[in-house]
Amino acid sequence: MRPITNQEMKSLLDDLMKSCEDWVEAIVIISEEGAPIMHSMCIDLEPDYIAVASSAILGSASAVLELLNSRGFDSIDVRLKEGRYLLVRRYEDYYLAALTRPEPNLGFISLALEAYLPSRR
Repeated sequence: MRPITNQEMKSLLDDLMKSCEDWVEAIVIISEEGAPIMHSMCIDLEPDYIAVASSAILGSASAVLELLNSRGFDSIDVRLKEGRYLLVRRYEDYYLAALTRPEPNLGFISLALEAYLPSRR
């Protein structure tokens, strides 16, 4: 599999932000080590914060899945107190984390993510 170019990542982020309309405020592509690679945001928030939070959740989930002898996961959705969601999806050798607005249309966002992110089955 060939590496993903920065232009492909940028195009993906732009397309997802447009497709999700106003339901998503931030999208960050994160390395497996937890570093933010590229982001698109319409709020004032450090991409490092989303990357660190997502990495902590991914690490915890991986540890639990290992105890259950699971082969892994494709997505994690976390509902935050203020009605927002942090949605984390696999994207090639990376993770993609999306932070929603409060009380989003999750079905709409999920369809957009499925349309743009290749399945790893």
